[in-house]
Amino acid sequence: MSMPNAYDRLTNYLRATGWMAPERNGQSGGLWRSPESGLGLPVPGVLTEGGLDWEQILLRLARVEGTTTEIIANRLTGRLVDIANLRAANDIVIADTIPYLAGVALVRESWQMLRSCATTSMGPKAHIRRYRKTADEIAEEARMGHTKRGSFVIPILMPLPTEWPPSDREQRLHGMEEVAAPEPDTRRVMRTFAEALAAMDEVVVTPELEPTSDGIIDLIRAGVSHEFSSALVRVLTQPAVAEFSANFEWAPSDAPAPRTEPTVAIPSAAAERVGRISRRLRTQAVRRGVEVLTGPVVGVHRADDDQSGVVTVQTIRNQRTAHVTVNVSRHRLYEALEWMRERETVIVEGRVHRATHGLQADRSDGVSLLRSHQLGG
Repeated sequence: MSMPNAYDRLTNYLRATGWMAPERNGQSGGLWRSPESGLGLPVPGVLTEGGLDWEQILLRLARVEGTTTEIIANRLTGRLVDIANLRAANDIVIADTIPYLAGVALVRESWQMLRSCATTSMGPKAHIRRYRKTADEIAEEARMGHTKRGSFVIPILMPLPTEWPPSDREQRLHGMEEVAAPEPDTRRVMRTFAEALAAMDEVVVTPELEPTSDGIIDLIRAGVSHEFSSALVRVLTQPAVAEFSANFEWAPSDAPAPRTEPTVAIPSAAAERVGRISRRLRTQAVRRGVEVLTGPVVGVHRADDDQSGVVTVQTIRNQRTAHVTVNVSRHRLYEALEWMRERETVIVEGRVHRATHGLQADRSDGVSLLRSHQLGG
């Protein structure tokens, strides 16, 4: 199958990201408009990749989307990537540099954090004694981009597949009313990275009190592990580092972007507290008998009586993509519908068994919002 030409790839991308096509094109092209910003984008009818018009379009799109022309070019060629811009802010900045040792620590320990999140994205673990091989294979797809100005910024690029049909989809429930696009494995890893870092900020750094046992459980649910937190400590304790932060950019695609904090910053002053949490995670007992599964809601089904329904969650179980259904009340059903539209991450707790339609959790209304646990909800 031949690759679409530059004009088709650009206009397909514009439609996918919400731009409005002109009612009709003139002899030289047409003016596309962004409903959100009100900006116009002239698109010539004949477009050559790498030409002057192409470069100007990349530049304008990069400004509108708050990213770089390189990222826009990747998106236009079908190489969709999620991005974590990792930054080690230092008190003494010399021409946007950082001490070499601190830079090495940032690269090495951020890989450790990403790798640990790949494993915990397939199931919560307080202490990773053995990394999952399948998770490592996903993490190894990540790439490091060129450093950016701003103290010291390294973009970590996680490629997304152009198409990702569910690999292990259970039989869909009869009468499913709402269905969201599934989440690819690489995005799940990057989402777990974002949620784990946000959980460290919300549960450990921001509160003035030491986290309770329930707080530690919430960290584990979000993907935090001993390995993740100890790697974060090693960055924060670098003498030149005043703060570690990450800014996340989600590629526009069929799967809606997850709802996470766009930027999370952890100050070096929190290193001692993060270190104590890391030690607690190393000895945290594992709860037996009750499964904890996380992931996005991908479907809701309203029962005939209009008083109850079923929610379907995409998750990882036994290191494979799975879809688990939960019987819910009408109120929880409508909450789940909103969670699906907002691409929130949810938690399913309980015993999971195989029913006629696939996997089902035994606890009624046993699906809740991940963020609500961290915020004390």
